[in-house]
Amino acid sequence: MKNVVVTFVGKDKAGLVDQLAQVIVDHHGNWLGSSMSHLAGQFAGIVQVELPELELAKFSLELGQIDDLNITIQEGHPTSSDIEPQDLLSISIVGNDRKGIIQEVTKALHSVDANIEQLGSQLESAPNTGQLLFRANVTALLPEHSSIEELTDAIENLGDDVMVDVEYGC
Repeated sequence: MKNVVVTFVGKDKAGLVDQLAQVIVDHHGNWLGSSMSHLAGQFAGIVQVELPELELAKFSLELGQIDDLNITIQEGHPTSSDIEPQDLLSISIVGNDRKGIIQEVTKALHSVDANIEQLGSQLESAPNTGQLLFRANVTALLPEHSSIEELTDAIENLGDDVMVDVEYGC
């Protein structure tokens, strides 16, 4: 079996995910995990697929025939891991939006050697002021030599307007 990661970006249209799923099934593949989103009028996603090695070339060719979709296929690795859900941190961050805030947050995480497993972010309007708020949800693995307090301090030091909530287990 071959483990691959398929990334795609294309014009958003109804049935697109169904098309991808059908190609995977047609080539005896198994959809292992994914993340997809509508962004700036485009539909973008990443899917982890396991399929027989002999199907890979035909699978790639058929995916490439889907209209208005740019696809990249990278070889992946099996997902068996020693990481248990209780070892992961769930981190919620809220603050006023500003240019560079993602870089500031990722630098703070890096400063305590946290490994980002998943990151999602969005902008939303503040309830009372209408000002744009940045919100991020991060799943990360923190090494034993770092502490939640160090992680929290690193993120809160980004500004008085930044709030962070960290919990074990996801």
